[in-house]
Amino acid sequence: MVAWTAQSAQLTVRRAIALARLIDRADRALDDIAELRRAAQFIADNLADLSKSAKGIDRNSAEIAREITGLTKAAQGIDTQAERLTGEIQSVAQILPTLQRLTEIVDPLDNTVARLGRFVDRLPGGRRTPAVAPDPLSHSRSRHDR
Repeated sequence: MVAWTAQSAQLTVRRAIALARLIDRADRALDDIAELRRAAQFIADNLADLSKSAKGIDRNSAEIAREITGLTKAAQGIDTQAERLTGEIQSVAQILPTLQRLTEIVDPLDNTVARLGRFVDRLPGGRRTPAVAPDPLSHSRSRHDR
């Protein structure tokens, strides 16, 4: 038989308590391992979706790069047209004083020409011809053919 002494009983109790703590720690470690396994599975499940998303991002970025290239070319064309337009605007600006002077000369003549036209209208046989030329075929038709 085994003789139990107080000291051996205390040692056995301490070992039993340590064993119970070790079992609790092992149980918590198993819970942590199970949680890690679930997290790893979640990550694995979502990696495929992330990969698809990354491919979509790559496609979109390539399309954006093409658009940027097109916009850059268009901007260069705009710069070229702006330079050309600037030259044409400068040409018009140079002609503008001449046009203004011409307007100053012609405006007073407008009334003079109108009065001269009325004077010519009063002369015998001096009627002005209509601005629109008559239809050459209208002379050959009779009135009831029209």
